[in-house]
Amino acid sequence: MAQSSHSDVIISPHFDDGVFSCGGLAHQLRRAGHNVIIVTMMGGLREGPAPDSPILRDLLRRWEAGGDPLRHRQQEDERAARTLDVEFSHIPLTDCVYRVVDGEALYPSEESLFGEVHPADFAPRLLQGIGVPQVSANTTVYLPLAVGRHVDHQIVLSWGLSQIAENPGAWSVRFYAEYPYSKAGKSTELALDALGFALQPADFTLDEVGMRAKLDAIACYHSQISTFWQDLREMEADVRRAFRDPHTGSYVERLWQPAA
Repeated sequence: MAQSSHSDVIISPHFDDGVFSCGGLAHQLRRAGHNVIIVTMMGGLREGPAPDSPILRDLLRRWEAGGDPLRHRQQEDERAARTLDVEFSHIPLTDCVYRVVDGEALYPSEESLFGEVHPADFAPRLLQGIGVPQVSANTTVYLPLAVGRHVDHQIVLSWGLSQIAENPGAWSVRFYAEYPYSKAGKSTELALDALGFALQPADFTLDEVGMRAKLDAIACYHSQISTFWQDLREMEADVRRAFRDPHTGSYVERLWQPAA
């Protein structure tokens, strides 16, 4: 494989978001010789006991991830990255359901995950000291749109926008719609409207090899399959349907870039 001087940095709020949404792109760019890394912003482990909250009890039941579920999820992410032949990085900040202040879970319920960021949440402050990795003059950074308004996605998008403001013109930027949240009604359009500045489509067309790699990488996240699908067969059918362009029949991962 001929090596390119171009780097592609996919910013993923959680272990699966980047692969679910941009896995085909990641694999095809790597095949083209790009340096590709998926950076999981809420990719840390928790020291000490986890909070006893309704949402975490439900998630742990669904994940079936054993006695160290966060390490299990890290390992799933590592396998997915190897499947795509890309690099990975885990920022040591935990998923919001594990974040606690004064012994109380900040996000104890399903509803709290999709509301406003808790005023006591320390994640935005901690992320302020983290910059975009592997940035050069030939870097494209892919940021989530916060489709569905998950609080961690909101936090990561805000961090990404602050990085853009602090480093104008330092790299090219693309925004991606998070799958499977993007399947819900007008959720993507609402996220685009909330961004506050104009974007234009920059969709990425997948070939069958790219789609196959994406499906195989998604299958690495065993803990997540039961949350969204009955089994791997249903997952594959749903992913192919969700990313098929109804006009051309091609597989497309939806991206946007700042309007010229």
